[in-house]
Amino acid sequence: MIDVSDLIGIPYKDGGRDKTGYDCYGLCIEVEKRLNRRLEDVIYENHDEALANKYVPTLNLHKTDFIKEGALLEMERNGELHIAVALDERTMIHATTNQGVKISPVYTKMLRNIYEVPQWEESASLTH
Repeated sequence: MIDVSDLIGIPYKDGGRDKTGYDCYGLCIEVEKRLNRRLEDVIYENHDEALANKYVPTLNLHKTDFIKEGALLEMERNGELHIAVALDERTMIHATTNQGVKISPVYTKMLRNIYEVPQWEESASLTH
């Protein structure tokens, strides 16, 4: 399992993309980068679940039925979107507004979609 211990406890920050604070999507970008996967940055205007339909097609994500390390977990609660990264089949890392970054069991009752994030591809100009 990937080491994310240095991320635990970092506060939630709307639009956060570094260790001074992460929002849920910013945290996903960081964790995926550690797994050598590229997740494009998107700033969500709010947490409305309809935004997933707007942005998912632009992010080169692939739906899957399996939860495994690195899977992006899209969840919905009371009409609001939440996103996390699976650490394994049972646990996830996510940024919460009240507790910051933490590890939790996968919230299967809230799960809407599971996505695979493609591996980072080096630029062809860098390879010889």
